[in-house]
Amino acid sequence: MKDFARTLIALDLSPMDRKIMDMLQLVKPILDIRKAYFLHIMPDFTLPKDVDVEFQKLFAPEYPTDEKVKDKIALDVAEALGNWPGLETSVEVREGKPYQKLLHWTEVKEIDLLLLGHKQESEGSGIAAKRVARNSKCNVLFVPDQFEGPIQKILVPIDFSDNSARALKTALAFQKQLDNVEIHCLYIIDLPPTDYYMRPTVNSGFFKVLQESATKAYEEFVERHQFDTANLKANFVENVYNNITTHISTFAENHQIDMIIMGAKGHSAIESFVFGSVTERLVNRNKINPIMIVR
Repeated sequence: MKDFARTLIALDLSPMDRKIMDMLQLVKPILDIRKAYFLHIMPDFTLPKDVDVEFQKLFAPEYPTDEKVKDKIALDVAEALGNWPGLETSVEVREGKPYQKLLHWTEVKEIDLLLLGHKQESEGSGIAAKRVARNSKCNVLFVPDQFEGPIQKILVPIDFSDNSARALKTALAFQKQLDNVEIHCLYIIDLPPTDYYMRPTVNSGFFKVLQESATKAYEEFVERHQFDTANLKANFVENVYNNITTHISTFAENHQIDMIIMGAKGHSAIESFVFGSVTERLVNRNKINPIMIVR
């Protein structure tokens, strides 16, 4: 896929880095990544507090810290990836506020995909996943520290927008390259606000009408974008929680989903705001599944 040729990989010298590079190995052929920037951002060019003893042994004491870090990352990248034909790599170490510098670097290098870790317990790195999800202008792939693979079930929340179509196209690229991958499309059906005051005596017949309408919209959606429905599983869920993020997370857990791919925004001004905020909340809440945000 030509949309992901230039990738930025954010590293922090923790065990998380290996998880991220494992994910890069997985997605590189699928997304046709050609250029990979490995970036570490230091608040200042002093020795990182949590660097292990082996790191210290590699270099002379008078060796500048940023050069030590750069060479350490280069060694780790070479060990993890080896000689990889068709992939050009570059290691960068920069000083500054991690979150601001990261977003700045995605623009400077015209990055297509940002790949970064998503830890269950924050260690104060300064790169907040929710803020990245909100403000990054490129595609983003969050890699949880508990991820082991393989990827066999992918969830794509949809709203029939073009952004949903791009997310589904990306999921189909995974399915094409990997073995036995299931793709679940999830559309969450909203009922009129007054309906929530009528429960539990809700009119089930009314929901059936909405479900039929959603099914028709789904059929038109896949036909318009020429998706092969034989490779997709359509799921329609009533928004009983009045919370789309909860439904996505619950579906992922109940169906043992391995990865979530979703568009950043919907297809209108209001839906862009709502779907965008759903993306942020999902990233903030779900730290188990890799989450890919497609723009």
